[in-house]
Amino acid sequence: MKSVKYEVDFDEGNPQRQTAMFSKQLIPVFLCVLPALAAPSPLILVKRNVNPVLGSYLLSFREGVDHAFGVSSITNQISSDSVITHEWNIFNGVAGNFSDADVEILRSLSVVASIEEDGYVHAQSITTQ
Repeated sequence: MKSVKYEVDFDEGNPQRQTAMFSKQLIPVFLCVLPALAAPSPLILVKRNVNPVLGSYLLSFREGVDHAFGVSSITNQISSDSVITHEWNIFNGVAGNFSDADVEILRSLSVVASIEEDGYVHAQSITTQ
């Protein structure tokens, strides 16, 4: 097999050559930074309850997120298998019954600050004074 060698002589003072060299030097930098910029935000951890109500969760919205916007963002993402069951004026969040697949979607939404399993609470004893 015959090899061919090409030589090109560029003018060192040529601004186009300098731009091309500068661009080639930046390519590795862009390749290193690009994955970090394209990486999805970390998923929210679901807080588990000792005695959970299966499929029922409490979601709080991030500070500054309008309640109506948060509700609309959630309802636009969840399937028909899931439903928001409670909304409160004093708490910027909702409760609902969500499928496992929808919980995974909710974990990645930027409007959601936290997700917690709903749970049963039992009183152990009553003390009167």
